[in-house]
Amino acid sequence: MLNSQLQQIKNRKNNYKKPHLSFEKQLEHLKSKGLVVPNEAYTLKKLSHLNYYRLSAYSLNFKYPKLSEKADIFYEGTEFREIIQLYDFDAKLRRLIFGALETIEVYVRTQIAYVHTAKYEAFGYLEYENFQCSSGDFEKLIKDIKSESKRSDEKFIKHFKEKYSSTDLPLWSVVEVLSFGTLSRLFSLLKVNDKKEVVKGIGIHQKVFQNWLHALTIVRNMCAHHSRTWNKQLRIQFAIPSKNQLFEPIRKITKKRFHDGKMQDREYDNKSSIFFALSVIKYILDSIGEDIDFVEELKELLHSHPNIDKNSMGFVDNWSELNIWSDV
Repeated sequence: MLNSQLQQIKNRKNNYKKPHLSFEKQLEHLKSKGLVVPNEAYTLKKLSHLNYYRLSAYSLNFKYPKLSEKADIFYEGTEFREIIQLYDFDAKLRRLIFGALETIEVYVRTQIAYVHTAKYEAFGYLEYENFQCSSGDFEKLIKDIKSESKRSDEKFIKHFKEKYSSTDLPLWSVVEVLSFGTLSRLFSLLKVNDKKEVVKGIGIHQKVFQNWLHALTIVRNMCAHHSRTWNKQLRIQFAIPSKNQLFEPIRKITKKRFHDGKMQDREYDNKSSIFFALSVIKYILDSIGEDIDFVEELKELLHSHPNIDKNSMGFVDNWSELNIWSDV
């Protein structure tokens, strides 16, 4: 009761005063900003299915820049259906990325389990001396591993515990139930030589792959939680393998930005873009020899949505002709 009263006091002090809007009022608000709505019934249906706040992130691409005189106003002629088409594109892109990351994730799980158990046996992951990290990081890792193993409803876990009367699982079982984030952390705490063995098939430095796993964990979580992906800038940058020229043509990008009252070309770092993430995924898939239709599916998706602003996603000019995107 006391907590409820305290929350009510906090709510009254909150400066956020935007009121609840019915779907009809949401529609009128969009129209007041210049959005063209040829079919109001269709628009109301979509607004009732998709959170207005979720759609607002996709509408920004169709509005005048924040610092312009027409800030928050839609470009002339912009239709509601264009926002939905962008939303649908993003949903399909997330599914494409998620599927490719699943392939990479299974490979990493397999390699970590294989390398570590070959050297330290099935339960060696429970011993601190078999890692290269602080005792605190190791204890947190084991705590999370046991928590995620306990939470899993996989039948093989129940079968193992009943058959062997053990609360601990061998590493080759453990890796199958870990989240991508915990898997990434597990790799980061391995001894350097063990990391090198895990990434041997990919052919890059273990520090680069550690960065890639971390960044791809963020991308995977975006996809899993249905977050906007298409033009997202990640909060960390992808590392570039030294002496690897494949990534050089995509590390920088020129974009138009509103500055001093006009649109100007400016060069930006591109290593936190979704296109760079797609390029890393393509590189890993090629390296491990996975024959999936990732490139063709991406090209088909872009072809089916010709109005998508690929520059906002980090796509450089003639991207499909670059060596990193060529068939191997």
